[in-house]
Amino acid sequence: MPKTKRRVSRDGAPNLAEALAGLEDGTYANANQASKATGTPVQTIYHRLNGGKSRRSANIHLQALTPAEELALVSYIQRVSAVGHPVRHDYLRELAEEIRKQRVQTEGKSVSPVGKHWVERFLKRHPVLESRVAKSIEAACVEVTKEQILAWFSDFKKTIDEYGIKDKNIYNMDETGTRVA
Repeated sequence: MPKTKRRVSRDGAPNLAEALAGLEDGTYANANQASKATGTPVQTIYHRLNGGKSRRSANIHLQALTPAEELALVSYIQRVSAVGHPVRHDYLRELAEEIRKQRVQTEGKSVSPVGKHWVERFLKRHPVLESRVAKSIEAACVEVTKEQILAWFSDFKKTIDEYGIKDKNIYNMDETGTRVA
């Protein structure tokens, strides 16, 4: 009967790093002691001490993008989202394919599209990114309270008074264009 796979907890990596560091600096006399102190399985400690890799680092060569390319993509997504342009999953897939195409063509290999579930796995690898359902402007405006509106106009009035801004230099802009207030 094959050995059943155990679920790996996300907090195991810091414990493993602590166990390996403790063995290196002499905090723990042996792997068994490090295992008991950190809660890391002793087999994992021995595996890493003998040069073994984590599943993630061992499978990097199977990923569509290199770690550096993924970090660049994450950085781009964060910058674009910060200015109010959320990235849709299909656009994320296109970006990944373009990045990959540039690298693979220089290596002289044929390019196949990224996998069906690539976006979901990418988001799982990078928990700093998260998917959200975008709200329409009308729905977002409904959630604004009267107190928030009054506070905004109060701050606006303070800013005008503080900097001595004249009425002729105040403009209004919305979906219909620019108008002088």
